[in-house]
Amino acid sequence: CWVCLGGVVEEIQRNVSSVNPANIVQVSNFRLDGNGDQIKQTVPLARSQLYLTEVMDSVCEKMNDYVRATFKKNGTLTVMPLILDGKMNPLMSEVDVVQDSDLNKSLQYYCEEIVDDIEEDLINIIKSEDDQIVYSICTNVMQLCPRKDNKLEL
Repeated sequence: CWVCLGGVVEEIQRNVSSVNPANIVQVSNFRLDGNGDQIKQTVPLARSQLYLTEVMDSVCEKMNDYVRATFKKNGTLTVMPLILDGKMNPLMSEVDVVQDSDLNKSLQYYCEEIVDDIEEDLINIIKSEDDQIVYSICTNVMQLCPRKDNKLEL
């Protein structure tokens, strides 16, 4: 469900962008330098493996705050949060909410399925600071969306 994927990625990006860029962490790997010391480097906290893994573990719970809707102008299906920055989502007036009593449970379920299947790919693309995460995941990783002239056709 590429629409759900878009909601998941938006939620992950909100988490990543909410972290102060000045917050950095020291990471190391199992390799040693010429002196026998572990090689260490610093990375922004929001792009660290530990932080992104924690985000992946909690992102699907936030799908309970999303609704499925169709845009009034063209009928395109979307998944969107009800609340943004503590206020009602301004797009709510432009959509018709799809009534579904099990919707929140199904969005969380789809989210968990997506994250379980592609967690490492999501983390690697976010770490790379790819500015087209949804497109990259949708076309290259999940192969859900067709490519056409380097644009996403939906």
